[in-house]
Amino acid sequence: ALGFNNNAANLTVSDQLANKYLLAAEGVSERATDPAVMPATLGCDVAAAGQEACAQQFIATFLARAFRRPVTQDEKDAFFALYQKGLLEPDEPDPFRVGVELVIQAALQSPAFLYRVEMGLPAEGGAAYQKLSHHEMASRLSYFLWGTMPDPELFAAADAAQLGTKEEIEQQARRMLADPRARDAIREFHTQWLDYDRIGNITKDASLFPDYSPAVGQMMREEMRTFVDHAVFEGGGDLTTLLTAPYSFMPPELATFYGITPPEGAPPGQPVKIDLDPTQRAGLLTLGAMMTINAHTNQTSPVHRGKLVREQFLCFQMPPPPPDINPVAPQPGDGTTAKERFAQHSADKACSGCHRLMDPIGFGFENYDSIGRYRTMEEGAPIDATGTVADSDIPAFQDAVDLVNRMADSQDVQDCY
Repeated sequence: ALGFNNNAANLTVSDQLANKYLLAAEGVSERATDPAVMPATLGCDVAAAGQEACAQQFIATFLARAFRRPVTQDEKDAFFALYQKGLLEPDEPDPFRVGVELVIQAALQSPAFLYRVEMGLPAEGGAAYQKLSHHEMASRLSYFLWGTMPDPELFAAADAAQLGTKEEIEQQARRMLADPRARDAIREFHTQWLDYDRIGNITKDASLFPDYSPAVGQMMREEMRTFVDHAVFEGGGDLTTLLTAPYSFMPPELATFYGITPPEGAPPGQPVKIDLDPTQRAGLLTLGAMMTINAHTNQTSPVHRGKLVREQFLCFQMPPPPPDINPVAPQPGDGTTAKERFAQHSADKACSGCHRLMDPIGFGFENYDSIGRYRTMEEGAPIDATGTVADSDIPAFQDAVDLVNRMADSQDVQDCY
């Protein structure tokens, strides 16, 4: 849903995927028990403590990390029994290694490892909701802000029951946001949310847009990444900045492509902060990448651009076209503007039910051509970028800049983001 790769509704486990997990677990266990690394894997001196003691110590520590929570005695007993089965293999030259391998393989295929399980604490005093346990909160924080398992400090806070209040959670969250892993996770969130990486596969009609090239698309992609990083971590750190900031980051070559005069002395190929005309551009929705990927090869697309806002900023999933409808965009060439050509969607009763939710939004971006350059005229006529956002709390708007500022004030947009 909404383009995210961790949508649980779509993450089903097929027979093939389960077999791949098995093969992966076997490969990991084999490498982890190689004689050269076995002592580090176990964290125990077998010669000094003995195989059984080291196995028990390894099971307790490894399961706690793999499951990201304290393990019960029953779980430790079950995995120790599995370890003991490995000792009974008569044809194995190193039964101890086999036993440890079985423990690792089973743990890496356990739901407690593969899924982020949240059972919660028992409800207190007849409360309608259960609180997360401290270890569940540690995992939720870590996978949210880092996209990976908790670090030792987060585990220690959970072990000490110090992730139960807002203040305790905030303290850890702020520490984690200062870590480079937070930048990676937040960048990945916005990349999936807006799907702008696909600009690498975008082509345009060379006869209409001879200046566009894969190199320009790559610069637009980096512009988007740099802008989001700055807006979140150095800028306002809020949705308003993302939607309305009147600046961007681009190399002089991309500025020239947009028709913007780059700062004097800007190094070639290096992105620099450039203040933009606030009447023409504001925030990420008016950046070249977003306009380019949500347009056709030979013209703009009010449908794609409106659908972007409707789905990604208002969390409304548009249904697919009816099976008897051929969704072909009206083509340019008759001297009409895009707004005039796409008006047929609203006139056609078979189309208007859905297109009324998209096209009137997309018309707001008509000042940006198919490759994201600002324009005021089309086919010799002034562009009319006024529009509406049906079934939302966003008022009618005059153009894209007006629209994004109204979106920044919208509770619907804030809730969706």
